[in-house]
Amino acid sequence: MRDNLPNLFSNNTTEKNWNERRIQFVEMFEKYVFGMTPKTGFETCASLLYEEPALQGKARREYYRIEVKKEQASASFHMCLILPCVEEKVPVVLMISNHDKCASKASMPDSNAVKKLLEEATPEWLAQIEPITEAQKSNCDKAPELLDIQRDEQNEYWPVNQIIASGRAAAAFYAAEVQPDDRKQFPSEFTALFEDAEAKEKGQYWGTLGVWAFAASRVIDVLCTHKAIDPKRISLAGHSRGAKTALWCAAQDTRVNSVLVNNSGCTGAAISRGKKGENVASINAFFPHWFCSNYAQYAWKENAMPFDQHMLLAAVAPRLCYVTSSTKDMWSDPDAEWQGIQEASKAWKLVGQEELPIQPPAAGHTVCAGNVGYHRREGTHGLTMWDWEQFLNFLDKHKA
Repeated sequence: MRDNLPNLFSNNTTEKNWNERRIQFVEMFEKYVFGMTPKTGFETCASLLYEEPALQGKARREYYRIEVKKEQASASFHMCLILPCVEEKVPVVLMISNHDKCASKASMPDSNAVKKLLEEATPEWLAQIEPITEAQKSNCDKAPELLDIQRDEQNEYWPVNQIIASGRAAAAFYAAEVQPDDRKQFPSEFTALFEDAEAKEKGQYWGTLGVWAFAASRVIDVLCTHKAIDPKRISLAGHSRGAKTALWCAAQDTRVNSVLVNNSGCTGAAISRGKKGENVASINAFFPHWFCSNYAQYAWKENAMPFDQHMLLAAVAPRLCYVTSSTKDMWSDPDAEWQGIQEASKAWKLVGQEELPIQPPAAGHTVCAGNVGYHRREGTHGLTMWDWEQFLNFLDKHKA
């Protein structure tokens, strides 16, 4: 256990003023990690492009163009929604898909940034990542590389059939359609709508993950007004960098009733102080476009951060939060992910719920304490049907 974490609570934090403390966390992560999220000066419009039967008539598929309009310009992306054929309003699970429909060439990291990372790295970290890198080569991501949100129904990454069978609607959008995950393509047309010279000067201009989280909230705008959706039961799900995004969106947007944070690792659920595998230095070297520029100042200086990831998780309290790890996902560091949610669960205890136990559950088992849940799956970095089954069971338990 790390004993030098920033305190979740100030001297006068109580259940009654918890939301004020929660907002302080959000503001801190805006300033130092994800960048400033636009709050005003835009409107969200949705156009239904087509609808058709789905799942052999058990559901219907609706495909939307979502347009974000400013006074002088606009940009759009698409969302697919599959609804069970029932009369009552239903809950919905929204997936932030960081898997694309078509294969694209991955961009290489900045060689100068990688060189600097290796020059500044401690011998301990270099020795530590060598076996992790070898393990990654032999235990590759089992999740599919491609996803067709308009056609796929049995994909483990986004199992529409199982979500519909649980009595929920399933929605998804492509994160890369909003902002490609490529430092050379930043900013996209969508991102550039919100040019902010002052934020740039302060090192607080949003990065790719912040843009994706903002897009998820714009989808939620549409879902909240849909006649077939229960706006009080909106769940958000993400895997890997999509899980970091889902957590950041849920921390900001209280319309998110529950969030699945799957294999989120560094800058997700994992505590940064003492973390193994990916750390603040390496994530900024390889993916500087994910964050605001302020974040890089904490490379190799995690102990100087006025925050850590338990605070981001706690910003979801008292709503539902489910975190997952995988036993062989050492780049993400399952022990650090567990510590993140275990420390954060003290916020749920403050508001009258339960705190997670000190020790994590055995691999292949789940643990729940009120509105907080966690499991550690056997295997490597990925999102599997077993992960989804545990999350859907968690939602069932809470009628969410």
